[in-house]
Amino acid sequence: MRWRLDRVSRRPSWPGWAVVVVAAWLSLGAVAVRLSAAAGRHVELCLFKRLTGIPCSGCGFSRGVLALVAGRPWETWLFNPLLFTLLGFWAAAVVLRVCLARAVRVELPRGQRRIAWAGLFLLLAANWAYLIVRVG
Repeated sequence: MRWRLDRVSRRPSWPGWAVVVVAAWLSLGAVAVRLSAAAGRHVELCLFKRLTGIPCSGCGFSRGVLALVAGRPWETWLFNPLLFTLLGFWAAAVVLRVCLARAVRVELPRGQRRIAWAGLFLLLAANWAYLIVRVG
C-alpha cells in the first residue's frame, strides 16, 4: 500500500446537477426533521425502514446531525458510527483540498484491494448489525 499527497485544484470539479440534487435532498430532510420536531411527532425519513421495519445502513444520520448541531458530538457518533467516521474523513479531505490544494491518494495492489473491499464490507455489516440492535 502506498499513500501519496498529490497537488490538486482547490475547487473540485463536481457537476452542477449533482450539487443541486444533494442540496435539495438535504434541504428536504432538514425541513422534514424541523417540522416533525415542531409538531412533536417523529417522522420516519428512511423509506427502507418504513417498508421493512429494519433500519438501513444510513439510519441515524438525521438524528446524528441534529445532535452535532446541538453540540453533542459523542452522541452524534453513537447514532451511526461508520457513517459519521467516514463523514469526518471526508470533511478532513475537503479541508485538506481547499486549504492546501492537496489530496490523499492510496494505491493498493490487486490483492490488497480485495482485502480492503472485504474489510469495508465487514465494517458495513457490523455497523448495520449495531444499528439493528440500537435503533431496532
